[in-house]
Amino acid sequence: MTGTPHQREAVLMIAYSYYEQDPRVIREAEAAVDGGFDVDFLALRKEGSAPTEVVRGVHVFRLNQAKYRGGGHFRYLIEYLKFFLKCLGVTTKLFFKRKYVAIHVNNMPDFLVFATIIPRLFGAKVILDIHDPMPNTFASKFKGGEGGFFYRVLLWQERLSAAYCNRVITVHHPVKEGILIKHGLAPDSIVVIANFADDELFCLQKSFSIEGKIRLVFHGTILERSGLRMLMDGLARVRHKDRISLRIIGEGDFSQSLKQMIQSLGLEGIVDFDNHSYPVHSIPERIADCNVGIVPLEISSVTNYALPLKLVEYISLGLPVMTVRNDAISYYLSEEDCIFFKWNDPCSLSAVLDRIAENPEALLHYRERSVALREGFSWTGEKRKYVALLRQLTGASRNN
Repeated sequence: MTGTPHQREAVLMIAYSYYEQDPRVIREAEAAVDGGFDVDFLALRKEGSAPTEVVRGVHVFRLNQAKYRGGGHFRYLIEYLKFFLKCLGVTTKLFFKRKYVAIHVNNMPDFLVFATIIPRLFGAKVILDIHDPMPNTFASKFKGGEGGFFYRVLLWQERLSAAYCNRVITVHHPVKEGILIKHGLAPDSIVVIANFADDELFCLQKSFSIEGKIRLVFHGTILERSGLRMLMDGLARVRHKDRISLRIIGEGDFSQSLKQMIQSLGLEGIVDFDNHSYPVHSIPERIADCNVGIVPLEISSVTNYALPLKLVEYISLGLPVMTVRNDAISYYLSEEDCIFFKWNDPCSLSAVLDRIAENPEALLHYRERSVALREGFSWTGEKRKYVALLRQLTGASRNN
């Protein structure tokens, strides 16, 4: 189907998230716009945000629902169901006006794809984007067993959701090969669009200084499984506390516990916890004076396959990275590339921090490695793959 500048085909995207704070969905939506599509986006609405807004060419519809932060898995499912029902109505209404050729649904939850049932019947192509495998994520978050009843229900809905779609995409090869194929998803239906950094936003820092303190940074969702408990325990054991500082930026379920740990461990003079979520575009400026990115992680069946976006964003900035080993990180990075510490051993972390405090020149090697690696972790190549996938699914021309 050919198009003109006045006849762009329309794509709808859906995510249970705040659009302006979700880097992957922003990159994909803007890639589709740059690829010649009109893009509408259904998202959550944060207090004070506009119900509709055009953001860099993306028409964002914020539904009247905020993100649930809490500890109950049934409450999560209720909130997901509420969002699903809202999306079902809005998607159907918009479809008859906009005639979407494709609808891209971001998990969690997976079953959001069924909000596209009417457009699907009329020929719209449906994509499920699995950021986090839902059965494993819930088993990890709520300490449930893999194989229990709730896990099996989530596995069933994941398989059903994937089978319903025209294509499944996911964030990197270890998730595809280590989880999704083992869950029974068809290998040929899964395409990897890697969750790499927007190198136009996270630009290489031209200057890098090791003068003064070692200035660590962690940004993102504040979750226990992000390894923040161990990070605090490790900092408390550091001998050279006067040479180290840590900035944490973000909000999440673990925020109150983190504040309590900072206070109880006497880390107020070291840790600056900015307990707010900011638009993605403001993050590089907020961390511009930091010189080491730190990415702890509590390893579980799901985080073993996590390649945290913050890690590749730090690499894109040219920052040395400190992190832990898991299957995904080890797939992409070696000991030559970053500084590893043991995920469950605060003494391992404190020893590494003390060594760096005593010899900050060691960071220069890892700065060089990040500079060398950043092109390989760039979103640019993944953007081309994603736009090509949209065109292939919809039959859109390159001039669409």
